[in-house]
Amino acid sequence: MLQSLTSNSCVRLIQSNKSTWYFLFLVLGYVLYLIFGAVVFSSVELPYEDLLRQELRNIKRQFLQENKCLSEERLEEFLAKALEASNYGVSVLNNASANWNWDFTSALFFASTVLSTTGKKTKGPLSSYINQHR
Repeated sequence: MLQSLTSNSCVRLIQSNKSTWYFLFLVLGYVLYLIFGAVVFSSVELPYEDLLRQELRNIKRQFLQENKCLSEERLEEFLAKALEASNYGVSVLNNASANWNWDFTSALFFASTVLSTTGKKTKGPLSSYINQHR
């Protein structure tokens, strides 16, 4: 008797709040998708990242052994500056030094992109729908 009352009330609760349950299942599916994606990417990328770290440590150690006049601190300073420059698109390598990221043509393209993608609101159907439902 108690089981039928409990199951009946659960069914009524679920049926009366269908949209809430759909939303909860959607959120749960989204979270599971994110977790599964993180596991897949981590299992694929982490071994290669570890290998690269080991290779870089070995190359650095070998370089310091071959060049006794250079301290590890000075090498770290140079590498930090090279990486900072690389983040801005400036390479320390000889074969990549001729390419400029902010020459006049590139700057002109960037300015035209900024001007063409910003501005006042559009008058399309989507914007009128959004304005009506505010």
